[in-house]
Amino acid sequence: MEGEKTYISAEELKEHNKSGDLWISIQGKVYDVSEWAKEHPGGEIPLLNMAGQDVTDAFLAYHPGTAWQYLDKLFTGYHLKNFEVSEVSKDYRRLVSEFAKA
Repeated sequence: MEGEKTYISAEELKEHNKSGDLWISIQGKVYDVSEWAKEHPGGEIPLLNMAGQDVTDAFLAYHPGTAWQYLDKLFTGYHLKNFEVSEVSKDYRRLVSEFAKA
């Protein structure tokens, strides 16, 4: 059984949007990528552009499956309150999944 989750709001996530204080959400889990930004293969700019928001679709679009292994050590312990996947994102994810299977 999963333990009690700790949540932050989208407004709280938005406060972490600058160099040295970069948080993102992927599938409702919040990650602190402040230190990772220095090592990020795509550089710091993409992270700065997406900081403080949910980046699930961008993560799926631009990262290989092997990138997931790096996320655990960046997890803040927070989950995004009231996280919902938009219908457009659901369609996009279905399409990505179908292409990946093909």
